[in-house]
Amino acid sequence: EWGLENNADIPEIDIKVDSVAVTASTKKLKAKWTPELGQDLNAYHNLDAEVELTSILSEQIALEIDREIIGDLVNGASAATYYWSRSPGLFLNKVTGVEIGAASAAPDFTGTVSEWYETLVETINDVSAQIHRKTLRGGANFVVCGPEVANVLEFTAGFRASVTADDDKGSIGSVKVGSLSKKFDVIVDPYFLRNVVLIGRRGSSFLESGYVYAPYVPLQTTPTIFGPEDFVPRKGVMTRYAKKMVRPDMYGLVVVRGMLGEAGATS
Repeated sequence: EWGLENNADIPEIDIKVDSVAVTASTKKLKAKWTPELGQDLNAYHNLDAEVELTSILSEQIALEIDREIIGDLVNGASAATYYWSRSPGLFLNKVTGVEIGAASAAPDFTGTVSEWYETLVETINDVSAQIHRKTLRGGANFVVCGPEVANVLEFTAGFRASVTADDDKGSIGSVKVGSLSKKFDVIVDPYFLRNVVLIGRRGSSFLESGYVYAPYVPLQTTPTIFGPEDFVPRKGVMTRYAKKMVRPDMYGLVVVRGMLGEAGATS
């Protein structure tokens, strides 16, 4: 309660800073190529083998770090885990994933496939509501899924694609493809689980972080070293970083039943 006038017992807000020890892990990757390959690549295609391989090394390390972070978010998500079926008319208990019609009469569904896909958005909103209730900061503002689930979301009325001139060039790893209901950024990851949707909240400041990625040594590249016995050039890259889940209740999951690649699903 707020203190009233002439009340000496005024409520007080205090602040405390806690620290958690984290350990930096190391990622290293190296490459080598023959002098002949470098000469031919430059002569035939006007490409520098060292530049191309260094770019690939950097991309692969970034991909592996992405895999670790997304894996931590999926494994640590605690806001809610709800279930949804891709098959139109197949109602599931969103908490247990059990088919409703298995124990009692299931509701009749007479709509279209597109209308059924809208129920996936409802399930995502249910998880977002749980994130809002547990964090008291707001609902989710991004979702991460694989291309298969993204295909379903693109059929919903609230999906708006984000198309740029660079999309035709392709990209490595996760990419933002659009927004959903003007609330969620939709991020598609081709390495992500086929039948899972990660729903999360990105805070407005560092104080509202749910997960911390802390680079200790940014990407470091070694000089090109030539082997004295074979003249083969070698090059390596490395990075050191720490990571920590701070608020697991800022992330939740939706498990999609009936997707290809899942047990029980047929092509």
